Amino acid sequence: MSNVKIEKVPAGESRSLPVFSEVDRLMERVREEAYELFAGRGYGDGCDLDDWLAAERLVFSPDTEIVESEVGYEVRVPLVGVEPTDISVTATPRELVVKTTAVLRRFHLPDDIVLERLTATYRNGLLTVAAPRVAETAAIEVLVAA
Repeated sequence: MSNVKIEKVPAGESRSLPVFSEVDRLMERVREEAYELFAGRGYGDGCDLDDWLAAERLVFSPDTEIVESEVGYEVRVPLVGVEPTDISVTATPRELVVKTTAVLRRFHLPDDIVLERLTATYRNGLLTVAAPRVAETAAIEVLVAA
């Protein structure tokens, strides 16, 4: 099993790295592919989500798995034949980006994650990123002075 280096980006700096420009470029390709599918159906309503998901499958590969648990998320990306040193993981409080020479995948997470506790391992062609969720803080009551 090999550990994979993770670049952890605090919230305020999250879009300044070159990897995010690449993600934006790929998302534009997804939008273009989805529009082409929509146009190919004669611009009919009702299949917007299907068009978007089909476009994502065309642009992004390989298939991935995101498993949610009580403590956080585990993202699994098959990367057979890739050296661990060729894998880059970039993380912000709400997203993960996995990059190799042939793959670029972005994962938006519904909850903030703890960057300091993020881990990534690569074993038998499978990259596994464990992203612990930020613990919920208890609500406090604020008294209003009259």
